[in-house]
Amino acid sequence: MASAPIDWFKQRESLRRSHFSEIWSKSVPQVFRDVPTYYRKGNIVASFGIWELWVWQFVRSINLKPGDHVLDVAAGTNDVGMRLLHKQPDIRVTAVDRSSEMQRHGQVLAKRNQVQIESVIHDVHELPFADNTFDVVTLQAASRHLQLDKVFPEICRVLKPNGRFYHCDMLRPAHRMVEWSYLRFLRMAVALTASIFGSSEASRNCGAYFSDAIHHFYTPEELSTVLGLCGFSDVRCKTSVWAGMVGFHSATKIVSE
Repeated sequence: MASAPIDWFKQRESLRRSHFSEIWSKSVPQVFRDVPTYYRKGNIVASFGIWELWVWQFVRSINLKPGDHVLDVAAGTNDVGMRLLHKQPDIRVTAVDRSSEMQRHGQVLAKRNQVQIESVIHDVHELPFADNTFDVVTLQAASRHLQLDKVFPEICRVLKPNGRFYHCDMLRPAHRMVEWSYLRFLRMAVALTASIFGSSEASRNCGAYFSDAIHHFYTPEELSTVLGLCGFSDVRCKTSVWAGMVGFHSATKIVSE
């Protein structure tokens, strides 16, 4: 990190936009129109079952209190929200996602699991909520597809003072040989999953993107720095498995004096 941290962050986000802005605006929405009914199964197959362990570890790391209002950002099919409600039934969960198809299926799953989740369809780069609204915010398996210089400050804004943000995603391993092997495995796994589930052409064509997105993403340590730059304090990376392929972060909203 040769330049000042804030300049480094701006440059990295500008680079990510230059590489992926068209994919984010066109291809990724098409993928999420295709995958809702097999999203969880597809992730399990692509990870050879490890996906369930990641989600379990993430949910286990989240501290909840009775009456908490939780916002699940880029909630997809509500997997995290449902698990949180089973963990702590007396909380309120709001899900926000720009994909109406993912949320539509997520509501079907929520009813099937006998839990209630408020659904909001909106671009998560501009959260449609007032300042200081939520006790807890979660973001799982989506930040690779998002502009973090927009999303993280928005999450900080809608958190209450001393509110806690929990993040989990596939990250860029710090070790180059691990990254090399990981990205090649990922391309193979995405292609295999698309074949098994009969994915659309848009989904099949995104195999290279999913590995490229991680190559241009952040290591666990870099993401900790990013969270600090976006207004969070007490940033922790509790677990980083397989040389940083998956990271679990938590952070607290800074309280102004």
